[in-house]
Amino acid sequence: MTRPWLVGGLSVLLGLSALALTPARAAGDGEVLRFAGENATRRITMGVGKSLILDLSADAGEIFVGNPAVANAVVRTARKIYVIGQATGQTTIFAMDKQGRRIATLELSIGRDIGELNSIVRTAIPNARITARTVNDSIILTGDVESASDMQTALDIAKGFVDSAARSGGTAAGMVVNAMTIRGRDQVMIKVTIAEVQRAITKQLGITASTLAGNWGKFIQDNPFALNGQAFSSGKLNTISNFGGGNTLNQTLQAFERNGVARIMAEPTVTAVSGESAKFTVGGEVPVSSGTNCTGTGTSSMCTVGVTYKTYGVTLNFTPVVLAAGRISLRLATEVADIDPATSVSTQTYSAPGFRTRRHETTVELPTGGSIATAGLIQANSNQAINGVPGLMNLPILGSLFRSRDYQRQETELMIIVTPYIAKSVSANALARPDDNYADSTDPQGWLLGRVNKLYSTADNPAAARHLNGRVGFIHD
Repeated sequence: MTRPWLVGGLSVLLGLSALALTPARAAGDGEVLRFAGENATRRITMGVGKSLILDLSADAGEIFVGNPAVANAVVRTARKIYVIGQATGQTTIFAMDKQGRRIATLELSIGRDIGELNSIVRTAIPNARITARTVNDSIILTGDVESASDMQTALDIAKGFVDSAARSGGTAAGMVVNAMTIRGRDQVMIKVTIAEVQRAITKQLGITASTLAGNWGKFIQDNPFALNGQAFSSGKLNTISNFGGGNTLNQTLQAFERNGVARIMAEPTVTAVSGESAKFTVGGEVPVSSGTNCTGTGTSSMCTVGVTYKTYGVTLNFTPVVLAAGRISLRLATEVADIDPATSVSTQTYSAPGFRTRRHETTVELPTGGSIATAGLIQANSNQAINGVPGLMNLPILGSLFRSRDYQRQETELMIIVTPYIAKSVSANALARPDDNYADSTDPQGWLLGRVNKLYSTADNPAAARHLNGRVGFIHD
């Protein structure tokens, strides 16, 4: 009867980089590994608690285990050795004959037992090509998937294996390394519609009073808020003094009414790869005074005005992620800024324009081709003032001769609509440009017929006789 023995020694450390250069084959539990010839070397990966049978080509006289804490070698016969994984790590086992010559070398990498992980991933994600490997306490997922959601599913399953091993008293919780790729990443085209309508009504009706001659006193009645983009002087009553003859009082009838509508629409369209960010900006920059820097003293002083630039226009930032077939997650940021004369500041030394800004940030999930209103605003402002001569303006009926009424109302309605599409490339001939079939008019056409384009119909141009859906072109009613 041959007595089994365990021989330890010869510490060997194999790193992750070495394993990546020479990938090890995964061995099943109880698999028989045969060594043919002398000095054969095999690299094997197995799980903790799994076993392997080595079938040597010659009788072994000595067995050396580099790290007995990682693997245990039990000799039953001179040519059969049982190897059992003890803990995560790497070690090397040498088999020597009675003359001290090396018969076989086994490089072992003991990791977590993930025997069921590959089968579970294949069942959960049938269209993915994923392989799970272990290095020490870590699980490495390699291969490719169709979408980001499939990748996340595989990561969640692998993390479940790591957590369950720690809870069941196994090795400490490790980490999951994502080495997967998304094959043929989708491209997403997003269309953002920013529509705004502003309505303004201004009315002014009444009688103002003021003196034309002498120093009997002055009554000045003016609108206290902005009108036509310019604010009148504030209403006031001068101190009554210097009474005397030759004074005349003037009353002026003021009547004014204005209705206005402003429409702002921006519809940027941008395409980006799934998972990557894109930015689109249309607008300009205006110089703004940032201060004055003076050097020198007295008559030799010199001052320079610093200038910075403020951007205005439409800015779109977004990051799309294709979650699954036809489902898109969007992280979106839009901004519309324009110059507002009503808030501009102007002095004798400098002027600074004012800006109106509409900024919006959100994250939404939509199907391809679906639309959603991500933001909206309805705002109504009204101003009303009645000015007049104190005391007289409150008289019944006759008081209307000594007062004026000013009224302003502004309404704003804003809406932002987002529509994403999964975009695919097409041939260059399938795309239409804004200047297709455009030609400047000739001098006789411009002078005699008042045309700006040479082509006004498709009757004489078969190449332009194409059916177009929707409102097209730059000039239409």
